[in-house]
Amino acid sequence: MLLGELLREVPAATLLRGDMALVVRGVGHDSRATRAGDLFVAVPGLHHDGRRFVAEAFERGAVGTVVEAPLDAEADHARFADRAVVLVRSARAALGDFAAAVHGHPSRRLRLVGVTGTDGKTTTTQLIGAILEQGGVRTARLSTVDVKIGDEARPNDLRHTTPEADRIQELLARMADADVDCAILEVSSHALALDRVRGCEFDVAVFTNLSPEHLNFHGTMEEYLLAKARLFEMLGEPSPKVVHGVQPPRFGVVNADDPASDRIRAHAPVPVVSYGLVAPADVTARDLRMDAHGSTFTLVARGGAWAVETRLLGRFNVVNWLAATATALELGAEPRHVVRAAAELGPVDGRMQRVERGQPFLVVVDFSHTPQALENALRTLRTYTPGKLMVVFGHAGERDAANRPVMGAVAARLADFFVLSADDPLREDPGVIAEQIAGGARAHGKRLGTDFLIEVGRATAIRTLLRRAHPGDTVLLAGKGHERRMLVGDERLPWNDREEAERALAELGYEGNGRR
Repeated sequence: MLLGELLREVPAATLLRGDMALVVRGVGHDSRATRAGDLFVAVPGLHHDGRRFVAEAFERGAVGTVVEAPLDAEADHARFADRAVVLVRSARAALGDFAAAVHGHPSRRLRLVGVTGTDGKTTTTQLIGAILEQGGVRTARLSTVDVKIGDEARPNDLRHTTPEADRIQELLARMADADVDCAILEVSSHALALDRVRGCEFDVAVFTNLSPEHLNFHGTMEEYLLAKARLFEMLGEPSPKVVHGVQPPRFGVVNADDPASDRIRAHAPVPVVSYGLVAPADVTARDLRMDAHGSTFTLVARGGAWAVETRLLGRFNVVNWLAATATALELGAEPRHVVRAAAELGPVDGRMQRVERGQPFLVVVDFSHTPQALENALRTLRTYTPGKLMVVFGHAGERDAANRPVMGAVAARLADFFVLSADDPLREDPGVIAEQIAGGARAHGKRLGTDFLIEVGRATAIRTLLRRAHPGDTVLLAGKGHERRMLVGDERLPWNDREEAERALAELGYEGNGRR
């Protein structure tokens, strides 16, 4: 696009210098990834001012920059006098606006679903797509685990559940170009608060649940809730979208069993449908039966009832199926598509995923990294565990320190034995984090060395529990889930719980056939 065309998309932008006829080939915020012809948006970060990297972006071929304040002398050096400089009130907002424009507003060519909440986003995102595909809808998704476009999926290596706006718009453009009908995005509270989904024209907003998380960023539960509610508010923003000749209807989906849903619903300027297991809801289930291999239940929706069998473990995954069903039915799916999807779909990577090498005890990997998620996982597994229930877990550094003793208390109440270990400590001491978790366990009468251990080396921690496991026991590896790295300081070290558990079981002599 021409720079002048882009500026017309963002009326609050002011051209400080440069040519309106300048050709802009892309928009980005990372100077290291700048390509010739890009417009570099200098986004203020938590640790660095993006204006510090304008010169680097210019060196790499950026034709201009977008800033919130005039450049300093170094970045404004005479050798860059031919580069455009655009002044805006908010660089983050401008990043979304400019990126959407330069990619031709790709979300206008798709039905766009956003899923937000503390837990269950990844699974619900995948389940919605699975149901729609049973009805012949071509889907795409962006989740914590992966990026899927049509029939191709690859791991999400974008560092965030919901990446920055320029990357989202690029992905949406690829989805639209691949003739996808519906894109389903996992939308984090950070993304909503930081304008990462600006320029995304959502048709559907789904709310899973709310429990304390990210309070180091949001400050209070009220601000955390308002960030989630922003996704529903976006449904009221005007859009010229027409997909397959019609303007898609907009609606919200909320969890009737979560007290926050009434507040979320109040922010929705569109019709809202509900799902739940306890409170009255538009989509619900009865006759729920669960075992270590999955669940069966009767789906109740639209005046009918259908038998559903799923390989996903736990009551909370039944709730995820209800969330996905409520969404998919409003998007045109039929209950029979839910039945077929549930029968075919295996566990989501790193979500209550069994590790099988023929051992006579259950080993499960789960992403449960919040108190509520850890409690759900342990309560689910207790039902299937005639022996001892053991767990390895920790807590990420630089976030929600108040959750640490709470998680220790959860393990103290629900596990027979546990090991506190590393989980993305970043710049914090993992031993200090473990001691903070242990405080919650000690408050419930648990003793170090008798009821739990501290072993910050996660490989050793996993092996400690697997060596202790006997027939009928369960070992839960909690917190890392699908992830393939451990964040230590500024390093991203290779790590995956499932692969490490498989190695440890092989070392113990389990060969996939039960022999030792």
